[in-house]
Amino acid sequence: MDKLIYAIKNANREDFIMATASGLTALFMLVDIPVWAVFIGWTWYLSIGANVRAIKEGAITCILGGVLALSSVVCIDLLKPYLPWLLPNIIGVFPNILLLILTFKIPGIQPLVGFNAFSCIFAGYYLNGFPVHPDYWLNIVLAFLYINGGNIIGLFEGWFVQRICRLAGYTPNND
Repeated sequence: MDKLIYAIKNANREDFIMATASGLTALFMLVDIPVWAVFIGWTWYLSIGANVRAIKEGAITCILGGVLALSSVVCIDLLKPYLPWLLPNIIGVFPNILLLILTFKIPGIQPLVGFNAFSCIFAGYYLNGFPVHPDYWLNIVLAFLYINGGNIIGLFEGWFVQRICRLAGYTPNND
C-alpha cells in the first residue's frame, strides 16, 4: 500500500498525458476499431523499443501474424464440417504457427508482436471483435483491417503520445 501511495504522490504530467490519451482512445469505437487492439499495439511500441524502428518492425510483424492467423481461421472453417472436434484446429494452427516461429529468425521480425497479432486475429475473429458482415470472405478482410489495423494504430499512438510527452518536457532514453 505504501508503494501505491508513493506512486500517487509522485504523479507527473507525463502520467496525466498518457492517461488522457488512453481515455481518448475510446474515440476509435466511433469507427468500430477495437480499442483493445489499439492498446495492444501501443504496448508493442513501448515493449520493442519505443522508436520509429519499433513502428516499422511492429507493423510488418503484425501483418505477418494477422495473415497467418487468418490462414488458420480459413483452414479450420473449411475442415470443420469434415473432421471431428479438435482436428481442424490442430491442422489449421500447426503449420501457420510453425511458419510464424520460423520467421522469428529473420532480423526485424518481433516474436512478441507476431504471437500477439496471431492471437488478436484468432480470438478477435471468433469473438466477432470487428463489424461482422454476412459474407464470409468479407469478414476475413474486415477482421484483418479492423483488428490488425487497430494494432498498427496503437503503434503510432505510442509514438504520438511519446512526442507529446517530450513537448511537455519529458526526455526518454531512446529515439
